[in-house]
Amino acid sequence: MIFDCAKMPPERLYPLLAGTVVPRPIAWLSSCDDKGHSNLAPFSFFQLVTDQPPTLMISINRHADGSQKDSSRNLQLCPELVVHLVTPELAGLMNATAASFAKNVSEIDALNINTIPSQQVRPAKVAASPVSFECKVVSLTPYPAHQPSCDILLAEVLCIDIADALLDDQHKLRHNELDLLARLGGLWYSHSRQPDNFQLARPASADAAVKSQTQADSNPD
Repeated sequence: MIFDCAKMPPERLYPLLAGTVVPRPIAWLSSCDDKGHSNLAPFSFFQLVTDQPPTLMISINRHADGSQKDSSRNLQLCPELVVHLVTPELAGLMNATAASFAKNVSEIDALNINTIPSQQVRPAKVAASPVSFECKVVSLTPYPAHQPSCDILLAEVLCIDIADALLDDQHKLRHNELDLLARLGGLWYSHSRQPDNFQLARPASADAAVKSQTQADSNPD
């Protein structure tokens, strides 16, 4: 079935997009305004853009009336942030911060979330998150320009805080120990540590890729 996006209302289009572009990592974004009032909110339209310079992208949806969310307003007043990754153990707390708290209420304070000072930015870090990125704002762009539905954030990573337990003795990631939460569609979530995860090396060359695929096609079982 073909869905013509131009003919569909947002309430029908969104579930199809968010339910098929999966899994999506969760950016648990800590920000503050110019007076230090904090905000913590999760966003799943989130990805790594490039490693030179290390840059993250987060799409911060606007409210139905087109007004900006607290995170976007804070980033304009204090262009610094911390992006946390979320483990399954933090799912309930992360989900609680998605509630519509009043503008003058800090999710961190209301939910008694334990934080620690950041090294290079003003917003605090969630102490229980095993991976966090301290960042500065590169750009915060309303999109689309004529009638924004979101603000697209590009954030340069200044430093990465990774729990020691996730690193080997050479300070390399222990991928089999990293278990992070991701969004699926609807109310569904997944996590990265699964028994059927597998490794797959990139082909050494185009010729090697053709050869391996030809062998796979001739031996489908």
